[in-house]
Amino acid sequence: MIRAFGWCNDSFDPHAPGRLCRGRERWLEGLPDTSTLRLHRTVLSGAVFSDDSARDAQRGFVYSGVMAGRLLAALFPGHSIYGFAEAGEPRTVPAHTLLEEDWVRPVLAGTAARPAVRWIAQARLDDVDDWMAGDNERDASTGPLADGFVVVKGSLTPALIDGIHLLVGFGDNDDRPARRYSPTGLVDLLGSATAVVLLHLDKHASTLSIYTREPLEADETLALSARVAEAFPVPFAIPPMLARWDRALYELRMKWDPSVDGEFPVPPADDAGGRWSSRRRRSDEVEPDALDAESPAVEDGEAEEE
Repeated sequence: MIRAFGWCNDSFDPHAPGRLCRGRERWLEGLPDTSTLRLHRTVLSGAVFSDDSARDAQRGFVYSGVMAGRLLAALFPGHSIYGFAEAGEPRTVPAHTLLEEDWVRPVLAGTAARPAVRWIAQARLDDVDDWMAGDNERDASTGPLADGFVVVKGSLTPALIDGIHLLVGFGDNDDRPARRYSPTGLVDLLGSATAVVLLHLDKHASTLSIYTREPLEADETLALSARVAEAFPVPFAIPPMLARWDRALYELRMKWDPSVDGEFPVPPADDAGGRWSSRRRRSDEVEPDALDAESPAVEDGEAEEE
């Protein structure tokens, strides 16, 4: 099996946040009086698959093999990382919390209620990986599950606590699709934090999605992290939870120079790889301009056919 690490750098408008993963997750409705500010986002995910059709891909950051805590430490040296949850399981709250509030959470449209704990805790590097388990990665009873993380130069402040509540305080992780984050909540929170890390859902596990005020110039660090994890680095044109791995692999193969980069590390599928890899087979038979015209551009939000 091939292990891959994919990422996408794009800009983000909190008042027009776009789609999330194929009906598994959606944004909360934003606050209308929030100031207009275009943010920047780096979405990281991973996959394991057998060939360039990626039909058997298991998708989500955890499949990249990259350690999330160590990656965040490399991207933001000298910063502290705080995990947070709005409706944590009372039996699995972190041992050392900076904020811990018990409350009763309405469920089933308010016809029932469930004990919950709102918590914020400083995360050690290994804690980030343990707390970021996504929708199907782990039984919630085995350890704390964070809604996300803030990366801060300094300590926790009242402004950060208020910003975290605006971001996740009105969500519902159990809804289908899940409603987890308010996009306009990112604006206020990034007034106090260097970065906000959200755990958007991919097909089988969560992504690691980093929101910042300024572009995160980190491609070299991400590629190095992939090599350390023995994963194949794959850049994406749109966020990986929306995109097709077979198309990303096809586009990377078309730019690949075997004389410089060596043999392409992903084997072709027996049927030439399906929709995107079959275009490579025809590339010698058509002019490059014709090939470009034949291949439609991916719109932001193109989803898999599933």
